[in-house]
Amino acid sequence: MVNYRRPVLGRVLTSAAIGLILAATGSGLAQASGSAAPAASEPRAVCPPTPLWANTGGATPTLIQYDNAGNTISTAPLLREYGDIAFSPNGSTLYGINFPDAATLYTINPVTGAETASIPITGPLAEVAAINGLTARADGMLIVGSFATSQIFLLDPATGLSTLFPASFPADIVSAGDFITLDDGDILAFGAPDTTSPSPVFRIRPDNTVIQIGTVPQTFGAAKSASQVYAFASNGDINQINSLPITASTAPLPITTIKATGSGFYGATSTQDAGTCVAPAYTIAKKATPAGRAHEGDTITYTVTVKNTGTTAASGNFSDDLSDVLDDATLVAGSVTSTSGTATVTDSTLNWTGTLAPGATATVTYKAKVNTPDNGDRLLTNVAVPTAPGGTCATSRGCTTTIKVDKKCDKPGHGGYGDTNGYGDSKSDSKGKWMKPTITH
Repeated sequence: MVNYRRPVLGRVLTSAAIGLILAATGSGLAQASGSAAPAASEPRAVCPPTPLWANTGGATPTLIQYDNAGNTISTAPLLREYGDIAFSPNGSTLYGINFPDAATLYTINPVTGAETASIPITGPLAEVAAINGLTARADGMLIVGSFATSQIFLLDPATGLSTLFPASFPADIVSAGDFITLDDGDILAFGAPDTTSPSPVFRIRPDNTVIQIGTVPQTFGAAKSASQVYAFASNGDINQINSLPITASTAPLPITTIKATGSGFYGATSTQDAGTCVAPAYTIAKKATPAGRAHEGDTITYTVTVKNTGTTAASGNFSDDLSDVLDDATLVAGSVTSTSGTATVTDSTLNWTGTLAPGATATVTYKAKVNTPDNGDRLLTNVAVPTAPGGTCATSRGCTTTIKVDKKCDKPGHGGYGDTNGYGDSKSDSKGKWMKPTITH
C-alpha cells in the first residue's frame, strides 16, 4: 500500500482531491448494496500458522518476512516500490504491482527480492493510477484495488487482462490497499475515506453485497495466518485484529499491536490470504562423521541439511545445542560454514537462519575435535531443532547424533591407533582369543 505520508503523487492527496479523482475516474460504477441479507458461507478448516510478508517503499524498498509475533525472519532488497504484493493460492509465486504509474504486474523471487518476470496490464485497470491493493483469489485470479477509485478489479496473472469486480467500495471510499478471503468465505476489504482517517473495514459477501463492520488504524496491508488477520498500519505497527463481526458497525475493531516496527509499509501478504491452507514445510537431517564412536584427538564433522519440502518459500531456521559436545570436544575455529543463509555460534548454541525456495536445500557444517584427555562424560549428543513454522526432522531420529568416545591407551595389549590390529602389538590365536604380546630382548 502507498505510504500516504510520502508525496509519491507529487503532493499529499486531500479529501477534496480524492473526490476529484473519483469523479474523473468514473467511480459512480454500480456497487452492491450493503442492505441485502448475507449469503450463507461454508466454514473452512483452521490452517496452521504461516509467516507474514510485507513490502516497504522509500529509498530502500525491502521485502520483510515476519513471524506471528512480529519478529523479523528475513529481509531482501526490492528493485522498486510496489503498491502491494500477493502470493498465488498455492504459495509458489509472489506477485507485485508497481506504484504509482504504468500498471505492470511483476513476479518476485521471495528469497532474493529479484524480479523474475513482468506482464503489462490491459483492460480497465490499465487506465487507473495508484494501484495499492493486490490479493489472490482461490481460483488464481487477483483482486485489485486503487487509491484513485472505489471500483475493485479482477486481474488474470497469466494474461494481464483486467475486468471489473462485481462489487465496489461505497462511493466516498477508495482502497486502502488489501483484501483477505476469510474462513467463512467472505472477502475482507480495507478502505480509505481520506489520507489520515482510520480505515473502514468491509465484508464482501459471496453474493457481492458489501457491509462495513468497523474501522482500524490507517492500514496499507493485511495478511492472514491460522485464521487470524494482521493489519499493517501506516505508522509501521503490525496490528492483530481480535474480532471480525458479521453485523454492520462503524466502531473501532479491537486490535492488539504485536510490533511497532517503524517501517514504511506499502503492502502485505501471506500464503493463506486466498483462503487456501498453504503453510511452509521443511525438514532437517543431521549426521556426524565418524559416526557412532570416536577416540580422543579425533575431529568430528557435523553436517545439517535443510530442505524446503513445501510449495512456498520457507524459512528453514534451526538451533543446535552444542553443550553436550563441548564438554568433551572443542569447536574447530573457522569450521562453521553454510551454503546459504547465516550460521552463528553464541555461547554453546549454533543457530542457522535462511529462506529457501521450494525444493531448495542448504547445508551447514562444523567440526569439533575431541579433547585429549577427554575429561567429560565421553558422550557427544546434540539435536538440531527447527525454530520456524513447518519444520520437522527428516526421520524420527534424523535431527540427533550421538558419539561415544573410546579412551586411547598406548600400553601393550590395551589398544590404540597405530597398533597391530588396532589393539597394541597383541596377536590372536587361531580361535580368535587375544594372546599376551611377545616380548623380545
